[in-house]
Amino acid sequence: SLVLALLAGLGGMLLSQWLMSSALSWLPGRLPVWVTLELDARFVVYFVGRTVLGAALVGVLPSLQAASRFHLQGVLSSGSARLSGSASRRRGLYLLVAGEIALASLLLILAGLFARGFLHLQQTEPGFCPDNLLTYRVSLPEVGYAQPVARHQFFAEHLETVRALPGVTGASAGTPPPLEGHWGTLFEAEGAPPKAPGAPDPVVLRRLVYPRYLETLGVRLLAGRDFTPSDGPDSTRVVVVNDLLAQLFWPGQDAVGKRIRYAGAAGPWIEVVGVVQDVKHYGLDKPMRPGVYLPASQDPQASMAMVVRTSVDPNSLVPAIRDSVKGVNSDLAVHGVATMTDRLRESLWVPRFFCWSIGVFSAVALLLSVGGIYGVVSFVVVQRTSEIGIRMALGAQRGHVLQLVLGQGLKQVAAGLGCGVGGAFLLAHLLSRLVFGMQPADPLIFTAVPILLAGAALAACWVPARRALRIDPVQALRRE
Repeated sequence: SLVLALLAGLGGMLLSQWLMSSALSWLPGRLPVWVTLELDARFVVYFVGRTVLGAALVGVLPSLQAASRFHLQGVLSSGSARLSGSASRRRGLYLLVAGEIALASLLLILAGLFARGFLHLQQTEPGFCPDNLLTYRVSLPEVGYAQPVARHQFFAEHLETVRALPGVTGASAGTPPPLEGHWGTLFEAEGAPPKAPGAPDPVVLRRLVYPRYLETLGVRLLAGRDFTPSDGPDSTRVVVVNDLLAQLFWPGQDAVGKRIRYAGAAGPWIEVVGVVQDVKHYGLDKPMRPGVYLPASQDPQASMAMVVRTSVDPNSLVPAIRDSVKGVNSDLAVHGVATMTDRLRESLWVPRFFCWSIGVFSAVALLLSVGGIYGVVSFVVVQRTSEIGIRMALGAQRGHVLQLVLGQGLKQVAAGLGCGVGGAFLLAHLLSRLVFGMQPADPLIFTAVPILLAGAALAACWVPARRALRIDPVQALRRE
């Protein structure tokens, strides 16, 4: 058992290294710092420990069990034990098969639920149009751009240059852009209903944008107007709010014309001039949050994210954009270049990797369970060869023999499916609170998986069952 376990474990370790390298090629180039995917010394220690433990469970315990029940006199005096094999041994094997089926059905159902949830997540509307949208960032140094006027002038001129490029249908700038960063601020609203006692103030996402930012991003305007070049440093302070904030502060009212200001400070009131649809700023799997857009010209920043809408491949414009920046200042650089489609795809690498992982584990569990059923039923057929021969000699029909063999295997399948489906139902309800878009009681998955497993188990039982039908009663009795 130890030799077999070590050989199997070595093969599994080599296979895991290959799978890990393949999985890493699917992931984005930059992973979070807390993600470490490497097979180090700790993994080797874990692997050796699990291998030895598995060898002990597979080899030592059955050996001790067999030794404790071995009676030489009974074996020599009677062959009855060989007629149908040990009932307790069969019960142990059937229990293992039922456990494999339960584990396989649980994993397959969860994999199906996660896959359906991930497909739903991919179809979630982000609140903007990511197609043909290029994003990049330009950060200005302190030297030469210390004054807000200089910063505003650079970005305004750069946007005009980009808009003049062939293939560009729109360009603007804002910070932070979708899927990148968070500027949280507390606001108080004029005429808002009083909060419930003890209710916290909502944290509002604050974004500074240039004119045509919402239009370029593809954010739909629900009421009022967008920013214009006239919303400059010396003009009236204005703000565009998302629909969630409008409903939070002024439920059932028209938010245009209302006023907000920073909480805790007797600052100037800011007039709401527009309401836009909500944007999935934090990711498709994250909930919407209240947010505002403020004119960047009234608070120019040194670092801004550009959004460029194109009618051609967005990546084909990157060299021209770099040249335009270098033409203004050779010390400046464009960084963080990516299409919004790529950013959305990379933001889903965790649920995508999780779905692939549980899918692979489910497939392995399915293969192991089918192999276990086939092995156990074949073993039982061999052990019960004499019994089956006697039954056929006494007139048992082939259909009865087939029913006997298939029934034994399918009983364990039914028991395993019952446990696995029940466990998956309970676990899915717990995980549905953590996984966006997951339906814990999806009828399609809870119907398809048992049918799939039952069909695979029936196919695994069919081969040894057909072998039982070919048993010659005369030969079986002569063996006895």
